[in-house]
Amino acid sequence: MGKYYLLRVWELKVGGTSGELEELMASGYLEMQRWIPGVEHVSLLRAGGEATGRYVLTITFGSYEAYRYWRQVEEEAADYWERYAAIVMQWERTCYLVVAYAGEMEEDTYVEGAI
Repeated sequence: MGKYYLLRVWELKVGGTSGELEELMASGYLEMQRWIPGVEHVSLLRAGGEATGRYVLTITFGSYEAYRYWRQVEEEAADYWERYAAIVMQWERTCYLVVAYAGEMEEDTYVEGAI
């Protein structure tokens, strides 16, 4: 089994700002992900421009088992990891989850000669 992926779409809450979310991602969220084994890549995409207030968060894991462990940490860490809990609380005050998908890559092709 290969890499495993998580895609989440987040939308800013009323009063939440793109700057706040982007700063939280850069300063806190990424820091926490570095401490969790199996997390290989994290990205945040502003979807549709600033006016939509939507963001796509993707996380790449080394395997499905790494994803499962990450989910366990995500569910339990707030109880014993104060910094993680503070970041999650601030994240959830800024935006809300619209939809989430997780799975394996079915096709990943580079197009040669693309403009």
